[in-house]
Amino acid sequence: MGAQVLVFDVGGTTTRAGLFDLGAARLMRTERAPTPSVSNCPGETGARLRARLYGLMARLAARLGAETPARVVIGFPGPVDANGVALRAPTVWGAERDPEPVAARVRALWPGAGIRVVNDLSAAGYGFLRHAHDDACIVTVSSGIGHKVFLDGRPVVGPAGRGGEIGHLRVDFSADAPPCECGGRGHLGALACGRAVPDQAARLARRDPGGFARSSLAAAVGGRASRVDAPLLARAFRAGDPWATTLVGVLAAPLGQVLAGIHAAVGVERFVIMGGFAQGLGPAYLAPVARAAAASAWDLGQNWGLMLELGERGDDAGLFGAGRLAAREWGGPA
Repeated sequence: MGAQVLVFDVGGTTTRAGLFDLGAARLMRTERAPTPSVSNCPGETGARLRARLYGLMARLAARLGAETPARVVIGFPGPVDANGVALRAPTVWGAERDPEPVAARVRALWPGAGIRVVNDLSAAGYGFLRHAHDDACIVTVSSGIGHKVFLDGRPVVGPAGRGGEIGHLRVDFSADAPPCECGGRGHLGALACGRAVPDQAARLARRDPGGFARSSLAAAVGGRASRVDAPLLARAFRAGDPWATTLVGVLAAPLGQVLAGIHAAVGVERFVIMGGFAQGLGPAYLAPVARAAAASAWDLGQNWGLMLELGERGDDAGLFGAGRLAAREWGGPA
């Protein structure tokens, strides 16, 4: 493969693979396929899902013509320690608590390769840094929610890699708080990510049945709000549907509150929001997040409208960031 690195972005919905050219600092080719996860493969055992994931990675590499890569970087959706062990992966394996030695499993696929496994947001974040010592908070709003704070160009994750998991911060302590895929309740991801849409839509419809009945979404789902999913909501929101706009505000509010907490704790002033759900909603999604953040933080003259930006690299953001991480570690333009 020469100066090319095999890069992966494993998500709860889709797994992406690509070849990143270190010399040119760009993605050469990409492939993707549905992730064998609890959402895509209901009823499958955790052990079977894990085995299927590595089989998928091998097939994607073969489709890229990278059967014997020299270097591999994997962005993985969960906290990852320094040895490449994933502590949890709720969007992929649900509530299972067994750590997964991702680096060791991948090394078994490609024994001679240099292997680097990091959290998916750590990987993607490198693609959004403006320079080698940039400070930023990278946030994904997709099938789950996570973040990474980068200070001086490096993600701050703690000694065991546990930092950056705001999706599993409990923000709703009510008795009927929605369940999270990790097994907890009331977590940010359960209230604000793409997979939270059906539950939040049903709750809003109970509070505002008239508004839902007047919405274009009501006809699209046969009057059953629990059938509203992320793509349907995104289309209605972009079309200006009032009830859909209210629902997006409900989903955005807890995220804005948590981002205000991050800002208050560490002072970071640039927040890049990426992920399939956020991208589907578009730039208008930033406004309710900014309002919620401003309402939740001490006013020191911050302009949340300028502090938030939508990640512009699209679906390949994680692959590009993984490639830039490879360039830092193995040489090439970073």
